[in-house]
Amino acid sequence: MGIGESAVLFEQRDYELALYSIDLAKKHNYPERLMQKLLTREVSCKQRIADGYSKGTVPKQRMGINVDTNPRIPFLAKGIGMSYDAKFGRGLVAEKDFNPGNVICDEPIELCALEPNLLLSSCNQCSAELVEMLIPCLTCPMVMFCSEKCRELNWQLYHRFECAVASKHFISSFVTVATHPRLFFYGLSQFGDDLQAMMDYCEAEVSPKHNPLEIDFANLNRLEVFKAYHSFKPASTPEMSNEQKFVASVHYLTYLQHPLVRSIISTDVQRRFFLRSIQDYINVSTSAAKSVNDLKGHNTTLITPIVSLCNHSCDPNATAIVHRGRTKLVLLRPVRQGEQIFSSCAPPWWDSDQKEEQVILNFKCQCVVCDRESDAGRQWRSMLKRPFPKHAIKNMDTLMAVENHVDTHVAARLNAFQQFFKRFAVLHPHAALGPCLERYCLLLNNCSYSEDEALLRARLQADFC
Repeated sequence: MGIGESAVLFEQRDYELALYSIDLAKKHNYPERLMQKLLTREVSCKQRIADGYSKGTVPKQRMGINVDTNPRIPFLAKGIGMSYDAKFGRGLVAEKDFNPGNVICDEPIELCALEPNLLLSSCNQCSAELVEMLIPCLTCPMVMFCSEKCRELNWQLYHRFECAVASKHFISSFVTVATHPRLFFYGLSQFGDDLQAMMDYCEAEVSPKHNPLEIDFANLNRLEVFKAYHSFKPASTPEMSNEQKFVASVHYLTYLQHPLVRSIISTDVQRRFFLRSIQDYINVSTSAAKSVNDLKGHNTTLITPIVSLCNHSCDPNATAIVHRGRTKLVLLRPVRQGEQIFSSCAPPWWDSDQKEEQVILNFKCQCVVCDRESDAGRQWRSMLKRPFPKHAIKNMDTLMAVENHVDTHVAARLNAFQQFFKRFAVLHPHAALGPCLERYCLLLNNCSYSEDEALLRARLQADFC
């Protein structure tokens, strides 16, 4: 591991990651006969960093929350609340005006499910893709973690219930619904493995208007987080498909083969509750989970107490960026007080095939783009082909010139987009704005990814140099 991986990382100029790899090798019985070569490479990495050959530890653009934060929810902007209506159910709403480029949420991920193809390249706890830094579960070969902290938390929350049957579990899983058994065991852990206490809570009526924003995340109580997860209810609850019933049954039978699970879920009443909970949490996953595909089409599904409140629209006013174990919400255009905040779970209107989109969403979209029978939907579509003002065309040409110039600093590019969308918000929606929105979303993603890479290098330098 140390010689081979660190050699590759050294040649790639990833000196900080090479040092991390070397440190892992030294801690895990690396052969003494090869140790000198490893130590020589360690010295070389530190020297290259000292000589200024690192890829950089200072982000070109910071992508953390850039507005005042909620004192009880440090990863959420102050002035974001929860709304409720019959059409969308719960949602995030602006309680004051916000501008394009405002990062209103930067939420850590604690509940996710990975497609089998990602099990050895992503963290099983937070979903971070850190293949160079992953460490394995101590008792099974099926899952990896980006840190000892994630490994310990994952074991505490739910992997201790999966570990002995992990191979069966992942073979039988469909990633779109694999979060639901984990949601059950997340809850069981928070009730101290007291199944009766969990049953008493879950079998009582829970208000669909339960507000996760009332949780004090500054003093985290994961039992309250589970109650927020449990309260997620789809606006409409369709009858379970045969596939969903089959998946629920497979997970039910698989988990009951685990000795720890059998010792806790031992009576007929408890087993019925377990099966019923798995079925209920399929609906929770369907309505609240966010799915993220990598460049190869491999899928990660995640549920978070706050970002999961953000409803889908094919005309989003925010974009969700999932990377390195966190989910950010960044506003694309002005959001006025009282407006609901939407992100898109599928290609938005400027980059979508509506038939394909319905398959991706796995539900009937009721947003203003797809609701063709409503007055709002007809008005939205009529606005796409309005005459586009000449002064707006001129400003758009200037924007694209700034964006395309190789010497333009990333901060200037972001500012150009934000000022353009703020100035011409009244023209939204318009077909001419689609390419600009697409480029802006791509730039935001690239900035977030670059920031994470730089901060990781900074952390590793602090640890090893």
